[in-house]
Amino acid sequence: QLAKLAAADAAAGDNFGSSVAIDGGTVVVGAYHFFGGGSEAVYVFRTTGGATYDQVAKLTASDAAVDDWFGMSVAVDGSTVVVGAYRAGTGGAVYVFRTSDGGA
Repeated sequence: QLAKLAAADAAAGDNFGSSVAIDGGTVVVGAYHFFGGGSEAVYVFRTTGGATYDQVAKLTASDAAVDDWFGMSVAVDGSTVVVGAYRAGTGGAVYVFRTSDGGA
């Protein structure tokens, strides 16, 4: 085991780790159903090497609704993070996030 990642605002029942993607030093982790009044989210961690990963972002949908399952699927490629929310709206949705610093 190199590292154990956890959300800064972790809570019981948030399903953190239900989806995971990695690209280089960036790890993206979905928490698709956050119980207890929180919100569904995707967390972005980054390392510069070694076993230390820092949480650098918490992504949420701009039009979030309860039970969208935002974060059920995730993908990362360079500065682009793609998040699936298969229960959003009437037929699901995919959200695309991009950073300006060249990394997710």
